[in-house]
Amino acid sequence: MLSIVFGLIAICLGIWGMVKYWWYMVEVVIAILPLVLIFSGTIALLAGIKNTGLRTALKEESKKDEPDSKIRRKDE
Repeated sequence: MLSIVFGLIAICLGIWGMVKYWWYMVEVVIAILPLVLIFSGTIALLAGIKNTGLRTALKEESKKDEPDSKIRRKDE
């Protein structure tokens, strides 16, 4: 019960602070927005690379350049 009361008080103070200091909130959002976009863009790029299989294609190309000792053992 006590946590509910403190939670409601914190919400009310937060709303009051947002109304009273609105322009400070806008400045913080404007400052944080580019960082959020960079971070989310990086995550989306990494997820896209993982889903397309580009990583495995790059690994397969690097294996082609190496000698195929495993294949020779299977043939012998």
